[in-house]
Amino acid sequence: MSFGYKPIADMLNNKFKDTNSVATAATDFQNKHGPTGHGEGGKKPYKFGNFAGYDSNVVNPQQQAKWLIDTGTRNWDNSLAQLEDTIRNNLSQSGPKVPMRFSILQDGGAKAHAEIKELKDSAGTLTSYEIILHCRN
Repeated sequence: MSFGYKPIADMLNNKFKDTNSVATAATDFQNKHGPTGHGEGGKKPYKFGNFAGYDSNVVNPQQQAKWLIDTGTRNWDNSLAQLEDTIRNNLSQSGPKVPMRFSILQDGGAKAHAEIKELKDSAGTLTSYEIILHCRN
């Protein structure tokens, strides 16, 4: 499973590398998924599998069905909802729009898991997210 995540992580890291790129991505996100990412105005609600792979044209078209299965709740623990909420909240109209850094760890387990760390400055202000995707073998 982790082999397929490496190019996605690289693409996401480039897309969310600094505040300017996050602002651009947030505009695209809201245009595609609505102001809060829940599909307002007849737009498609945000889901990690669609947004990270399929919608971004990073996943090879022959592997898109497998990617969508791999990024579904059958292969992830309940941290998938936290991952989606973090991205949705960050990129929403009222979100902080801070950089996000993705990394991949292939450390086994029955299901994939997302570990999300909020990074803050000395004043306690959120400056970025570190998102570690723990992939199953």
